Amino acid sequence: MMVAKTTQIDLVGQRVGAIYGKAFFAAADGDGKVVEAIEEFDSLLTDVLDRQPALEQLLGNPMIAVDEKLGVIDHIFSDKASPLMLRFLEVLGRKERLGYLRPILKQVHLLENQREGLLSVDVTTATPLGTDMYDQLVKATGELLSCQVELTADVDPEMIGGVILKIGDTVYDSSVHAELERLRTRMRSRNIDIIEAQRNRYQAEKHEM
Repeated sequence: MMVAKTTQIDLVGQRVGAIYGKAFFAAADGDGKVVEAIEEFDSLLTDVLDRQPALEQLLGNPMIAVDEKLGVIDHIFSDKASPLMLRFLEVLGRKERLGYLRPILKQVHLLENQREGLLSVDVTTATPLGTDMYDQLVKATGELLSCQVELTADVDPEMIGGVILKIGDTVYDSSVHAELERLRTRMRSRNIDIIEAQRNRYQAEKHEM
């Protein structure tokens, strides 16, 4: 499924997501209920937080006391959430990590895909991808990596053009901005070489005099 969004790099969110995503996945796997747990986590975001953004803001607000957040969690989810999800939300509340539910869920899906042999790839472009271009990228990337690919399409309006692919921790940047930076680096290096050559020639001529 094609997912389009505006790129916003959040390194802290990525780190928190990686840590707690692995913890959630491991706990669900230990219970033998990975599929059910992920479906419940998905539902928490799409059926609850997406429809009640004020609740998500409250849970992620660092100015609100931990005990108050735990009280909200108990009031809303105690008789609706599974024991695993309820415990997980309580842990996040005590650690003040409830504001990172989305990157945590993203990591959970990444781990699920890895177990299923499906590689998650993020592609960033300046404008939204059309369906045809999206399908072509999925096919080309899958053939290149020799595996099934789940492609998440991001949009970065500040890009001039080109494509940025992120596979795990590796980034393949073929954007116009990246090409300009590489050109500047080559020109800067060339200018330094020219200056150095001129300096050496001047010193040699001075020595001959």
